[in-house]
Amino acid sequence: METADQEIARLEAERHRYSETFSNTAETDAVTRSHLQEEMDRRTARIRKLQEQRPLGFLARWAMRAAAASAAWGFFQVGPWWARTLLGFLMLTLAFLSLG
Repeated sequence: METADQEIARLEAERHRYSETFSNTAETDAVTRSHLQEEMDRRTARIRKLQEQRPLGFLARWAMRAAAASAAWGFFQVGPWWARTLLGFLMLTLAFLSLG
């Protein structure tokens, strides 16, 4: 089974081959050019989807954990109940998102 990075590399290579074939196809052959363009677009869309699904990096996760710790500190320092509620939700959300 391929990892996301391996699949992205494979799709980029396929897209490059289709691009070369597209540039070498006569402009009068609209059907072939249309098919090649569709295949390039499909691979580009899949690459974008895979890149969007990548997990957060190491520093981003630790930055979110630090922000969650700051929100926890603020939770105990702020007086109004509504501010404490908002900081509590912020703290829990950041802690959850920092998991991965």
